[in-house]
Amino acid sequence: MISKNSVLSATEAATPIWQNLSLTDQKNISDRMEQWFAEIEKQNQPNNTETNSYLATQFLSHFGLKNASEVFDFLKTTGGNVTLTMIAREIMKEEARIDSIRERNTEEMLSQQRHLIFLLMGIIAEREELAKNVDQLIRLEIDKHLLKDKQEQSKETTSDRSPIQIIEDMIAHYVETIKVLDEKLDELEHQLEQVEEELLALEEEGQRMEAYHEALHTHIDILDAYLQLPIFKHPQGNPAAFSAQRISVLVDDLKRYKAQEELYKSTASDDPQVHEVEKRRLSRHITTIEHELSVHKVHLSQTTTNYEELFRFALEQTRAKIREHQSIPGQLDPEIEGLKLRERGLVSALKVMNNKKILLNDKLEQVFDYSQARFSIKHEDAKFLVQTDDGSYALLPKDKDPNQLTEEDWLQAKRDFEQAKERIQTPRYNCLEKIQENLQKHVHRYEQHLNLREVLKNQKSEMQRARNEMGETLRETRAQKVLLSRNPGLSLTPKTDPQASYSQMIEKFESLVLKAPKKDDIEKARNIVESSTISPKSKGELNKLIEQVSPEKIMESQQRLQWLYSARRLIKDTSPTPNVDPTLQKKD
Repeated sequence: MISKNSVLSATEAATPIWQNLSLTDQKNISDRMEQWFAEIEKQNQPNNTETNSYLATQFLSHFGLKNASEVFDFLKTTGGNVTLTMIAREIMKEEARIDSIRERNTEEMLSQQRHLIFLLMGIIAEREELAKNVDQLIRLEIDKHLLKDKQEQSKETTSDRSPIQIIEDMIAHYVETIKVLDEKLDELEHQLEQVEEELLALEEEGQRMEAYHEALHTHIDILDAYLQLPIFKHPQGNPAAFSAQRISVLVDDLKRYKAQEELYKSTASDDPQVHEVEKRRLSRHITTIEHELSVHKVHLSQTTTNYEELFRFALEQTRAKIREHQSIPGQLDPEIEGLKLRERGLVSALKVMNNKKILLNDKLEQVFDYSQARFSIKHEDAKFLVQTDDGSYALLPKDKDPNQLTEEDWLQAKRDFEQAKERIQTPRYNCLEKIQENLQKHVHRYEQHLNLREVLKNQKSEMQRARNEMGETLRETRAQKVLLSRNPGLSLTPKTDPQASYSQMIEKFESLVLKAPKKDDIEKARNIVESSTISPKSKGELNKLIEQVSPEKIMESQQRLQWLYSARRLIKDTSPTPNVDPTLQKKD
């Protein structure tokens, strides 16, 4: 049975640190907080020209406080702890919201870029299709001009432009498309540079996180050394043997780390940044071990006779070390965080030793080994902590029958657990869980940037290929313009065909898809095919194309291009070819 004198008093569990600071420290911190409060109040009242002291007092008066020292005292009360927990939760919610917005913006950007790529590819495909059929267009226009005076062909003429005008228009379209592609390529290159910079920043952040977590793990190992003692089975055991054993282990560790530190100091490195990170890591290890050695050496010189006294002594020394390392509020220091973790762990262990709390594992079974424990909870509250069928946890309301809970009650119970889990989980588990969450968030962000880089690279590659092909098409079209301009006296002697001519068939098929055709137009196209001298197989293919045309309807752009391309190919392959000047033929 543990005596009443061993019970951890409430004042010892939550001693205000304000009185333990020197007068100079109190004044410095008070001045800094006064400045913060004054800045907040000045933002609320931009026209207020009072002094910082007046503004800070006015700000604190909203909360029933008079000066900065009362803020310290308040934060050490139960209400203060609840306030800090609420602030931490709100910060976590805000971080999660920012991460969600960042992910959503990335997805939207990728979606917009894919849409742009498809749009550009459609334009490119349309213009490439025109380029492939430039000879046919030239022939068609020449045919129209030569037959312009004939009455039977006058109704079929759809353009008065010369072949060279057609080519100039196409060149202008190609130049404009290449300009757009160059602009998008520059944008993609800029985005890739940004992603590379962010990846580099994430890698550096990962190195800092790794060093930070390693420092915390050093303190977790020290805390574990205490928690592995038989404090529950033999709380009154003599801890002298443990301290002597720890001193032996720590002395060996200290020698090893100091040797590594000397080696790093005398060795040059190809990467100074990594070298410096490693030196700081070793320095933190040495500082932590020296503190632990000091605790055990002082302990052996004291008159502690049981584990509880050892834990109290270690808690006192840890708090003294925290005060010694206390820096500017809000500064992230792994040494201070590690010491605070050990403080919380020792306080939690003392409460379990004094039967104020019990330890539960993941399955909510009582255990007596901290390495197996997840929860540290009051015995009377343990029955309200339950695990649901899906493996999640819920904190049941104390004023309701568990068998009468509605679905909404269960959802609220799960939310209550999420709000209370940091309080009822062991400090050791909270720390390890937070480390894992930070690692997962960092890995997720890094993978997002890697995926984005890959998508941007693929888009750049596809756009560069399209730009190269468009450039080649532009060069060929300009060459055709030169050939055409050197041969102004073109002669064309079309071979008469009493049934159908090449140009008639092409124009008739174009009229079926370039505008909403009437039934008569469709029938005329069928009659031209039937009266032509092309092969039966080609007639069948052309009739299949005609069947795809609906009266009074216009085909979609992409379908129309494919339909025209198929029709022209069939007519070109099977119809008589007019005698055109060979210099107009497209160079291979």
